[in-house]
Amino acid sequence: MFVYLYTNKILLWFIVALLFIGMITVTIILYMFILSIVEKKRDKKREKEIENLKNTLSPYEFESTQLNAINKYFNFEEYIYSEDYVKVTKTFKDYYGFTHFVGEKWYFSCAYFLPYEDGYTLYISDDKINVNTIYLQDRIETQKEICSHPEEYFKILEQGRFKREVF
Repeated sequence: MFVYLYTNKILLWFIVALLFIGMITVTIILYMFILSIVEKKRDKKREKEIENLKNTLSPYEFESTQLNAINKYFNFEEYIYSEDYVKVTKTFKDYYGFTHFVGEKWYFSCAYFLPYEDGYTLYISDDKINVNTIYLQDRIETQKEICSHPEEYFKILEQGRFKREVF
């Protein structure tokens, strides 16, 4: 049989090519398997670290410092940033009908954007310990005006950890 392979060069090269392709395929599969194990370990470690931070930090500190979700932002429409002290300058109702009156003051923690609802969830705090929420929907029939022009509804009294020039 080896004599036949030696005399038939095309068949020999075909078998060598198949062996080479097989080795590459096995190598790729092993690499993907090992990579998935490493990613699972890293995810477990990250989850444990997040859980530890949740237990040691106050809810406000956790939400204003930890990027624990893909849809979490430390700003709202690039106007209000994490840890800013904010005053409501124009009365509005949030998605659930709760009224926020002129003069209401709070610290901004973070915002979550929910793309399937076109909605924002603003995490705020009165005392920098406990967290409350304001739900806004970025649709014309609801709170689109607030989401499009937050500067008309909110005034930054004191900047938090993201220092910038405010007009």
